[in-house]
Amino acid sequence: MEGGIGDDGQRPPSEQPSSSAQQVQTQNKDVQPPRPRVGRKSTRMSKMIMRNPEKMKIIFENRRLMLCGPEKTNIDNWSSHLGFLGRKEPSILIFSWKKVPEPTKELIWQGILEKFNIFIFDGANEVEFSQNDLKLQSRFKWKWLTYVWSRWAVFKTNLTTDYIYGQKQDPPYVSDYKYLDKVTWDAFVALKLTPEEKEKRKKAQEVQSCNKCPQLTSRGGYDLLEKKMMDEKIKTRQEASQDSSEIIPPPSPPTRHEKWKRARINTSGQYINPEVEMIAQKIDSLEEAQSSSSFNASGTNDLLAVAIGKPDHPNRVRGVGRGYTVSTYFGKQRQLSGMVSREEFNSTREELNSTIAEMEKKLQLILNSQAFSCHEPISPVVDSAKGSNLSAAPNNRMESELHDEHNDECELYVEDPKCRLVAYGRIHDLGLTVHNMKLNADDVRVTVVRVLVEDAQVPFPTDEVSTVGEAPNNFIVWPS
Repeated sequence: MEGGIGDDGQRPPSEQPSSSAQQVQTQNKDVQPPRPRVGRKSTRMSKMIMRNPEKMKIIFENRRLMLCGPEKTNIDNWSSHLGFLGRKEPSILIFSWKKVPEPTKELIWQGILEKFNIFIFDGANEVEFSQNDLKLQSRFKWKWLTYVWSRWAVFKTNLTTDYIYGQKQDPPYVSDYKYLDKVTWDAFVALKLTPEEKEKRKKAQEVQSCNKCPQLTSRGGYDLLEKKMMDEKIKTRQEASQDSSEIIPPPSPPTRHEKWKRARINTSGQYINPEVEMIAQKIDSLEEAQSSSSFNASGTNDLLAVAIGKPDHPNRVRGVGRGYTVSTYFGKQRQLSGMVSREEFNSTREELNSTIAEMEKKLQLILNSQAFSCHEPISPVVDSAKGSNLSAAPNNRMESELHDEHNDECELYVEDPKCRLVAYGRIHDLGLTVHNMKLNADDVRVTVVRVLVEDAQVPFPTDEVSTVGEAPNNFIVWPS
């Protein structure tokens, strides 16, 4: 057939395709089907530095020291650059960040300052980093070197997961991370295959398995998610507005339980697992209860905490991103009702001491009134002038039941020059001293109940009591 293809399926020699056409066909045969999309690989920061030889401006707010400002590209470059430094500078053979040499950490910090022109926004002005006080500079450096440490730890975990236990066959220094060398990589593999590291990996996997509600945010985190949600709210208001020239007021920022739910929805619009869906349903129910005033969310006990059933960690707050603690997000909590301040405690203690002192005075008055209560006269019985100065007087049955043997009424004698009865008293066993004078073994503390001889000298006179007539209402010492 003229101009066509022969019976053998070949074109006539005159109609064979040219060499260029044959080359195109050969190239088409070599074309492979499109490869499936893979995840984000390491950032080529060297290319970024070549494209941007000058320092990039980046702004942080002075409270959380987190990124702010409209420079979205610089924000992405900041995270990428810190991640790059965390992968490149510290050795993957070092066990912990504390073991990383200080010169290496300083090299990382200088790498940050060489790339970025950092400003701190104090609410009114943008202040260059070096112009801020040393305390804020130190806090900023510590915070973002800690972020580099976290990227370094994640890098080592990814190397273990992808290249040692994963599907990747070629060592990472061949294609992905050319700043690694074969000697370092072989030592890292040998380290991760030891029984201790295998056991540590197993425990870490067990801990991670308890995380039933992982988030699906990008590396922008909750800050980028909040920005997207705010943009959606503004767009919805603009579409609902009839007048295109109308100024749309800014919407209220999303609450943390709204961000928490949004961060756990996949690309299909579904929650990632039943546990997350159950918590989301609880949040919806609590929102309805709050609108009907049957539930009151306050402080740390908000919708998200109640729905999850567990309080936030003191150093982390769910649904708000990095840089927040419970005190910085919710504010310092008021003291619990069961706790008092030091001033209140001291005031209460003083009141208690005053009350105790008043009770002691009243008790002393009661004892004195009992001691000086009147009794029927008891005839003295003196057997000998050389007898004891104290002689127990007979009491009736009622008195013996009301008083013990130390409180029974007794006779008080003095030798002047013969032994004679001068008063009746009662013995009180209340200690070993009377008016700062220590009692001897044969002396007792007494109170005079009834005076017989007023001008008789007491055995141990004091500044207040020298005669028996002055003894009532006072404790005195009397020899037994």
